[in-house]
Amino acid sequence: MKARHRPLATMILALLLVGGMTIPTVPVGAAELFSDGFEAGNLASWTSTANFTAQQAIKLTGAFAGRATAASGAAHATKNLDTPQSDLYVRAFVRVVSHSGSIPLLRVRTAAGKVVASLNVNANDQLVLKNTTTGATLKSNVTIAPGTFRELQLRTSVSGGSGRTDVWVDGTSVTALSGTQNLGTTPIGRVVLGRNGSGSQPMDLVFDDVVISTTFVGGGGGGMPPLAPTGLIGSAPNSDQVNLSWNASAGATGYNVLRDGVSVGTSDSTSFSDTTVQPETTYRYTVEAFNGAGTSPPSAFLDVTTPPDSGGGSDTVVMAAGDIACDPADPAYNGGNGTSSKCRQKWTAQLLAGADRVLALGDTQYDCGGLSAFNQSYDPTWGQYKNITHPILSDEDFDRSGTGCGAAGADGYFAYWGSRAGLNPTGYYSFDVGGWHIIALNSECGDVPGGCAEGSPQNDWLEQDLASSGAQCTIAMLHEPRFRSKKNGEQVGPDMKPFWDDLYAAGAEMVLSGDTHFYERFRPQNPNGAFDANGVVQWIIGVGGKSRGGLAGASARLPNSQKATSQMFGVLELTLHAGSYDWRFLTEGSSSFSDTGSASCH
Repeated sequence: MKARHRPLATMILALLLVGGMTIPTVPVGAAELFSDGFEAGNLASWTSTANFTAQQAIKLTGAFAGRATAASGAAHATKNLDTPQSDLYVRAFVRVVSHSGSIPLLRVRTAAGKVVASLNVNANDQLVLKNTTTGATLKSNVTIAPGTFRELQLRTSVSGGSGRTDVWVDGTSVTALSGTQNLGTTPIGRVVLGRNGSGSQPMDLVFDDVVISTTFVGGGGGGMPPLAPTGLIGSAPNSDQVNLSWNASAGATGYNVLRDGVSVGTSDSTSFSDTTVQPETTYRYTVEAFNGAGTSPPSAFLDVTTPPDSGGGSDTVVMAAGDIACDPADPAYNGGNGTSSKCRQKWTAQLLAGADRVLALGDTQYDCGGLSAFNQSYDPTWGQYKNITHPILSDEDFDRSGTGCGAAGADGYFAYWGSRAGLNPTGYYSFDVGGWHIIALNSECGDVPGGCAEGSPQNDWLEQDLASSGAQCTIAMLHEPRFRSKKNGEQVGPDMKPFWDDLYAAGAEMVLSGDTHFYERFRPQNPNGAFDANGVVQWIIGVGGKSRGGLAGASARLPNSQKATSQMFGVLELTLHAGSYDWRFLTEGSSSFSDTGSASCH
C-alpha cells in the first residue's frame, strides 16, 4: 500500500458561513476502503480495466503507477465497492501526459453503473465537475497542465437535495466545485480512473497513490514526498572515485544515489562519493529524495567518465548489434534456445565476453519491448551485460503486438533500461568512453517529440552536442539506416539525412545501425551517398539474433557497399584506440565469412 495518510492536528468547523459561502468539511482520519495495489506490478486489485496498465516509466512513488492511454474509446480502471456508500472520498495523484478536448480523471458511479459525478479536465486544462443527475457542469479556474503530478480528491455525498460535492487540489479546496448539489439518492458503488465509456478524444493519464475512503484522506502539505533533486553535478578525481553533489530538496530527510539505475548508497547530506567504480568507464547517476511520506522522482541523469588508472592503456573494446531478442511467445523461441535460423539471442550473447561496452542498436526486444518480454528473453541473455550496455529506441519499442505490451509509447523499454535509456520520451543522449564520443539517437521520427527534421529539438540537440564535444573520434548509434542494400529496393532512408548532415559536417567516424536483418559495411560516404575519404562509415549490424533478412544480390547493392552477408548472426567488435580503431565481425557458429580492418579517425 502506497497511500500516505496525513492526519490533521485539529478539526476544522464543518460548516462555516463566510459571506454566504459554505466552506467544505474537512474530517480527520481516514476509514480506508481500497488502495490501488499498483506496487504488485499488476491490476489484480481492480474489478475491470481497459487500455490501462501498471507501468514503471512514469510514477510518483514506489516502483509502479497506473496508466490509461487510448486514441479514442475506453481507457480506465474500475473498482466495484463491496458495500455501496452514500458519502465517499476518492484521492489520487494524477499526471496528465497528454489529452485533447475534455476527458474524465475521476468518476463515481452507482452499483448499476450510472454516473453520479465526474471530475474532468477540459480542452483549456481547467478542472470541471459534471453532475449527471442535474446535468450541471461546474467550471473552475484551477488548471491541470500536462507534465506534473497533482493531488486530486473528490468527495461525493449522496442524499437528494442535501447532497454535496467537495474537490481539493494539492490539499486546497476548490470552492467553485464544492458545495450543495442534488446527486440523487442511490449510493455510490463504483469508482473509475479515466474513461470507461465512449469518447473520441485521445488521452494519456498516469495515476498513483489512489485511495478510496469514507472520510477525508489527506490534504497536501508536509505529508507530500519531496520534489526531485536538481542541480546534480559530479567529477571523477581519479580512476576509482566519483564525487557527486546536488541541490537540497525541501522536506527531504535523505537521498538515494543510483548508478545505472541501481542504488549504490544513501546520504543524509547533498553530496556522495562512489568508490566502487572502474577506470575508463562511463556511469549514469541519478538521485532520489525521500522522507516519511515517500520517495521523489529521480533527478535528471548525469554521466560521469572515470579516467584511466596509472598503469592502464586507452583501448576500449565495444560490441555492437541490433535486432536481438525474440518475443517469448514466438514459436521459434523454443524455451530460449531458438532454432537454426531464428531467436539466436542466447548464442550471440556468448560473443559479448570481454566487452568493455555493448551498444544495443535497437529492436533489442520483440515484438513491443514489453517489460515482461524483456525480463524473459533479453535479460537472461544479453541482459547479463546490462550494466555496460547503451541502448537506443526503435520501432519495435512502439509496437503493440507482443508479450507484455503496455500503454502507447515505449513504456517497457524505459522501464527495463531505467536511466540508461535517457529521458522518457525523447531517448537520445551521449557519453564518452576511452577518449571517444558516442551519440545515441532516436530514429523513430513519428514518436520522438518534434520529429527528426532540421530544426527539430533532437536535431538542434545533436548540433549542440557535436559542437561541445572535444573528442577527435565520434560514433553515432542510429537504428534506422540512411543506406542499406535491401532486396526490396528500399535502400535510402530520407528521414535520417538531417542527422547525417550534422555528423558529416562534424567529422564523425561512423554510424552504427540495425533494423535490417543483415550485416553490411559501407565505404566512407557523404550524406548523399557519394564516396568521400573523409566521410562517414556506416555499418548495419541487424543480426543480433531475431531473424535473417533480405539482402540484395551483389549486383543490386548500393555503390559503396563493401562487405555484406545475411547468412549468419553475430556482433561487430570495435577496438577503440586513441585516434584510430580496429573492427572485426564475430559470427555465431562456424562460418567462412569474415570482415576485419583498421582505420584512423579524421
